[in-house]
Amino acid sequence: MKTLNLITKAALESAQIFSGIALFWLITSTRAIAEWTPQTVVDHVYEGIQHIHGYSATPELIWGVPRGIFSSCGKVIGSLYCPRDHTVYITETDIYMAYQYGDAALAYIISHEYAHAMQIAHQFGYGVGALSELQADCLAGFYLGVIPNVVFDQQDIGEITSLAYHLGDYYWGSEHHHGTPKQRVQAVVLGIQSSVNEIGIRACLN
Repeated sequence: MKTLNLITKAALESAQIFSGIALFWLITSTRAIAEWTPQTVVDHVYEGIQHIHGYSATPELIWGVPRGIFSSCGKVIGSLYCPRDHTVYITETDIYMAYQYGDAALAYIISHEYAHAMQIAHQFGYGVGALSELQADCLAGFYLGVIPNVVFDQQDIGEITSLAYHLGDYYWGSEHHHGTPKQRVQAVVLGIQSSVNEIGIRACLN
């Protein structure tokens, strides 16, 4: 992740992230690179998404949360958005896990949980389950593509898609099903792609 004036369409196109072969290469060959500290990632990403939404319905953020503490929604096992207190919780465990992939992977986790807050605030979510999670992945990709003054290069996109693939599951029929590895990658890539074409956030709302 780097600080620039804007993300360019050329930067994403040069990464060739939208072909199946290139995407597989990104997922399997990416090695973790941490250009930014967790604090810097949190500051830039959270401020950036607030800006995108005009600073409306901004959830509180608590990050570096020890696993197992209690929130208004119960025990915090992993990063989550709690609608009862309108708060995003990012756990220490997930920060460590993200940095096994790179700093952009943490940006993806933060964006995904922020997206859940916006699903409820703006009433365009699908409730609980895979559809809601995949929409949050798509929104996260869109956010990361349009955050002011931050650019995600090919390495960063590889970090994001690698973590998305890792977080996929096959718990069909469970309310905790978040989508398969392939579906999660496709969703976040759709969001990134929509940030540089004329579709915009609408790609995630259909």
